[in-house]
Amino acid sequence: MDYREYLEIGYKSITQHKLRSFLTMLGVIFGVGAVIAMMSIAGGAQKAALEQIKLLGTNNIRVKQVELTGEQRDEAEFRGSMGLSLRDVNLIPQVVPGVEAVAPIKIFDVEIRHQDLKAPGRVVGTSTQYDEVVNFYPEEGRFISDLDVLEAKKVCILGVDIAKELFKLNNPIGEKVKIEENWYTVVGVMQTKAIRKDKSTVIEVRNMNRDVYIPISTMFNRLLSFEMYDNMNELAVRINNQDLVIPAAKILERMLLRTHKGIRDFEIVIPRQLLAQAQRTQQIFNVVMGAIAAISLLVGGIGIMNIMLATVTERIKEIGIRRAIGATERDIMLQFLNETVFISVSGGIIGIFMGALMAEVITRYAEWDTVISGIAIVSAFGISVLVGVVFGMYPAQKAARMDPIQALRSE
Repeated sequence: MDYREYLEIGYKSITQHKLRSFLTMLGVIFGVGAVIAMMSIAGGAQKAALEQIKLLGTNNIRVKQVELTGEQRDEAEFRGSMGLSLRDVNLIPQVVPGVEAVAPIKIFDVEIRHQDLKAPGRVVGTSTQYDEVVNFYPEEGRFISDLDVLEAKKVCILGVDIAKELFKLNNPIGEKVKIEENWYTVVGVMQTKAIRKDKSTVIEVRNMNRDVYIPISTMFNRLLSFEMYDNMNELAVRINNQDLVIPAAKILERMLLRTHKGIRDFEIVIPRQLLAQAQRTQQIFNVVMGAIAAISLLVGGIGIMNIMLATVTERIKEIGIRRAIGATERDIMLQFLNETVFISVSGGIIGIFMGALMAEVITRYAEWDTVISGIAIVSAFGISVLVGVVFGMYPAQKAARMDPIQALRSE
C-alpha cells in the first residue's frame, strides 16, 4: 500500500461517521483555537507595552510631581518643599552625569478657540528642548525657540487633533488661536502620535495629539496664578547613554531629596526599567497562557485516543480480513495512525480559523488589541499534528498487533 491508499481509506472511515469524527475533532479545534487566541492576546499586550514605553523614550528619565495630602502636605509646607520647580531644571545638568537635555512640563487644561470653533485640550508649557527630549517634532512649521522663551512670546504649536478640529483642511501656520483671554500665533503643528487607549495599556500616557505647546515663560506670565507659579507637573530628562540611565536616576533621586528637604513629593519613572518589567511579565503571561492551551489540547488528544480505541474494537473483523489478504502490521498501524492524524490536522486547520475569529471578537468587543503571528499559527498547527501522532500511536499499535485468526473469529 502506498500513502495515497492510506489517505483514501482514512478519509472513507471518517466520512462514514461524520458526527462522531466532528465531535472527536472538537477537542483539537478548541485547543488550537485557544492557542491562537491566547498568543494573539499576549502579542497584542506586548506590542501595546512596547509602544507606550517608547513614547516616554528608553533613554529618558521622567520625574513626576506627586500631590501630597494631609500630614505629608503639612510636613512639606513646614520644611519648605514646593515640589518640582525651574530650580530643579537648572540643577539637574550640573549634578547628574550624562544629562543631554532637561525639559520642564507644566500642563493646564483649557479650551482653545479659533473664530466660532472650540476644542478642548491641554496647554503644555515647556522649553526649547522638549521636542528633542521626547523625540516628538513638528510636522509643519517650527517648535519653541530660545527667543520665544526669553521674551515670553505669545506663540503656540498645535497638536494634530486640535489643528484638525479648529482649522479643518486649512493651513493653521500664522493664524491666531485664543487661549483664555490672550491670542497666540500658531507657528507649528506637531506630528501625529499614535496613542493607545484600551484595556491592555500598562502605563498611562496622555494623548499628545490634543496638546498645545507654548513657552514655559509665557505660561507663567499669562496663564497661571501666583500660587501655581514655578511648579512643574513633570520633568523629562534625556541621558546620552542607555547604560547610564539607571545610575543617573539614582543620583537624580538623591539630588531631589536633598533639594526638596527630604520630602518625597516626586516620583521617578524609568521607561527602560518599565520595558524590562513588561517583558518579564509578558514571559510569565505567555507560559500561563501556553499551559492553559496545552491542557485543552491534552483533553482533545485523550478524546482522539478514546474514539480510536473504540474504532479499533468496532473494526476487528476488517483488521482480520486485511491481514488475511496480505496487509502487514506496518500497513495496519499506518492506516489507523493516518486516520488520527487526519482528524487532528483537520481540527487544527479549523482551529486556526476559529482562533483568528476569537482574536477578532476580543479586539472588537473586549477592546484588547491582538496580534496573530506566523509563529503562533505554525506552533498551533504543529502541536495539533503532534497530538494526532502521539495519541493515535497506541490505538494504531493495538490494531497492528492483533492476532489475525482471532480477529476473523470475532463477531
